[in-house]
Amino acid sequence: MKKRLLWPLLGLLLVCIIAAICWLSGRTQRQLRFSNTSVEIAENDIDIVLGGDSARITIYMFASYTCRHCHEFLVSDLPQIQQRYIDSGMVRFVIKPIELAENPDMMSALQLAGCMNRDGNADDIRELLLTEPTAVYSDEFRQLIDDIILTNPELAECLVADNFSNIKENNRLFNAIGSKGTPIFVVGGHLYKGRRTYANFYKVIDYELNK
Repeated sequence: MKKRLLWPLLGLLLVCIIAAICWLSGRTQRQLRFSNTSVEIAENDIDIVLGGDSARITIYMFASYTCRHCHEFLVSDLPQIQQRYIDSGMVRFVIKPIELAENPDMMSALQLAGCMNRDGNADDIRELLLTEPTAVYSDEFRQLIDDIILTNPELAECLVADNFSNIKENNRLFNAIGSKGTPIFVVGGHLYKGRRTYANFYKVIDYELNK
């Protein structure tokens, strides 16, 4: 009799353990406010990449430089994340710029930032995009682009080479994910929407590092 009861009891115990694990996992998901995504994300030549290839996790951030919440995160929170996680080699952070309206001035500015980033010289254009993004719509900036095309063959080739295909690919991935606003972050198949302050975002990073 006892032996006949043993297997059903063990089965019940196993079901309880699985249910507890699922409940705990669901609670973490609710606390950190993420959803799952099957969209595969990879970096491309236009992205701004911080951190090395050997990092334990990669965080992809879809961002618009005209988005106030993106600006706040990049200016206030990312430097702290870089100091704690990126510079220590734990995290690779990839900023994927998007321009859903495909405005030619902004597209040119994003392309220029990506081209200059390849040589490690993107600080000035990134600073402009962060502090005064509307400047890219000015005649002065358009003249700058024209001067670069005339005087810098390498940058000129990068600027006009692919008809903004990498930015358009970022737009496509953003739309495929199904988000309506920026910023959004993708980490290992998990989708985190909206700006997180550093005090909140480090919990996300610690969870992704230790899961």
